[in-house]
Amino acid sequence: MGSAGDWHGPCLGSVEFQSAPRVATGTPNAWHHAVSVGVVLVIGAAQGNNNPLRPLAATASFSGQSQPEALDFIEIDNLIALEKAIAEADSVNQPVFVHFTADWCISCKLLERDVYPDPRVTATLNDYTLIAADVTHTDSQSRQLLEKFNLFGPPSLLFFSQGEEIRNARIQGEVTADQLLEHLESVSQWLASS
Repeated sequence: MGSAGDWHGPCLGSVEFQSAPRVATGTPNAWHHAVSVGVVLVIGAAQGNNNPLRPLAATASFSGQSQPEALDFIEIDNLIALEKAIAEADSVNQPVFVHFTADWCISCKLLERDVYPDPRVTATLNDYTLIAADVTHTDSQSRQLLEKFNLFGPPSLLFFSQGEEIRNARIQGEVTADQLLEHLESVSQWLASS
């Protein structure tokens, strides 16, 4: 640790923070960079952000910008619950958007984190009854859900009108917000014409 005369900063436990030497160009060395990154990660985590690649993304709520309202998905994990939710939407003449998802599905998490919160997508999806069909567990209920619609797995996005799937509107795989928005506009036009 050095002698008392060599001390240059506060001591935390057995770690001594000293002024790090600078390289000849006057830029901070790797130690400063690592500490800076660590501080940013801690601040982001303290604000509730769980994405280390975008640690300060949660700070947008402090910028005065209004955040889009989160979409409210009905969560189901079996075919009976899905059929019931579709029938309830049909009884009020509302189209249905079903997102097949799973905890282990990285593409599903990207949709949930980056695509659905897009204000344009959120505004359009608010016209639908939203259902998240969870097929995380590879059990008979998940298999029954997937087999009913001939799906190989998530992510799969299905659209229903009047209790029936709009088969040609189905999306399997990952999409961007722009791609989904364009698709939703096509589905909305089809619904208006039928």
